[in-house]
Parts: sequence; C-alpha cells; structure tokens
Amino acid sequence: KMDGVLERFRETVDPARRRLGIQTIGYWTAPGLTNGGTFAYLLGAESQEALEAQEKAFSADPQFKAGFAENSQKYGKTLDAILSIPLAVDPTATLDLTPADKPRAFDLRLYTIAPGKLEAFRDRWRDHAIPIYARHGLKCLGWWVAAKPDAQGHDQFICLLAAENIEGIQKAIAEFHADPDWIRAERETEREGKLRLGVTAHKLLPAAFSQLR
Repeated sequence: KMDGVLERFRETVDPARRRLGIQTIGYWTAPGLTNGGTFAYLLGAESQEALEAQEKAFSADPQFKAGFAENSQKYGKTLDAILSIPLAVDPTATLDLTPADKPRAFDLRLYTIAPGKLEAFRDRWRDHAIPIYARHGLKCLGWWVAAKPDAQGHDQFICLLAAENIEGIQKAIAEFHADPDWIRAERETEREGKLRLGVTAHKLLPAAFSQLR
C-alpha cells in the first residue's frame, strides 16, 4: 500500500501541514523485506508543546479529514504500525538540513544505549564517528536524543546520515568499521563495557515531494 501512503501525504497531508505552518523537514521511503515497506518523516517545531498543538490543529483540519477519508476509501488500510519518537536536540549537535542539488540516499539509525552510557556514546559519536564517516563519504546531517526512554527504559540516540546512493552508504559503513581510527576509538571507549545495546537502521530514499533530498 506504499502508493496509497505516498498519494495521501503528497496530496493531502503535506499541503495541509504547509497551510497550517507545520515544518516537515523530510519524507522518505524504504522497501520492506517482510512487509510493504517503511515510510518515515521528520517534523520540526520550537518545542514539543508547540508541535503537539500543531498536530492537534492538523488532525482537526476539515480539508485533511476529507482527503484522508477519500484516500482510505480508495486504498483501505495502508499502515501496519506507527512508531512516533519525540526528539530533543542535543545542545552539542550540529544540524545540516539543507536540501542538496540532487536526491541522495539516507541512513536513519535508532541506537539503544546501555544504561548510564548516553553521554559517552554521544561524545564518541561527535568526536570520532562523524569525522571518520565523513572521510569515507557518509555525512551526518544531525543527531537527537529521544525525549523519553523506550519501553524497556533505555535511552535512544537517533542520527540521520546521507550519501550519494545506497551503495555509497553500504561502502562507507564497511570502510568505517575497518578504519584503524574507529577500531582504536571503539576499543578505548568500551574498556568498561559496551556503549550501545543495539541499533535499527533504515536505508531511505526521499519522496518526490520531500524538502530534504
């Protein structure tokens, strides 16, 4: 049902958000191996409270309601599940959400952080991972910390990276893990245990109507 989701966001959701002054930084898709695929988007606002107020107005918007009803009648159920993660900008983070001249591929990662290791993981990401990834052609566009722990009580660290294409992302990741500087940094920062418990990664391509491409 990805075509139905894209049609709904292109013709109903995004126009309504623009009209209501809601900032959508980007829309992306990824094919699924066990389902119909992943559709992701990133919203921005001055505060979580402001975003919640905007989303409330959006949900009540008559034009959105009409468009959503029409799309649902045409395509039926389109979503298996929705995961929403409120994000807080890390004060030490750098963001580069400027659209590129041509579409890129993106790597969205959700790291589950070991107890008490969030600051150490953030510092390693900022001081070591980002420059090493950049050296291999994978650029970090920004990183955030989930405003609330996950269901198991763990902190989550979310980052967005970009390269020319999916193959470029995969190549950069392989070169990163073989890089002597990274091997040394990982060893030195994990003398007292692992900093992360796991990671979920999505290789994404921008939708045609995405601002960030």
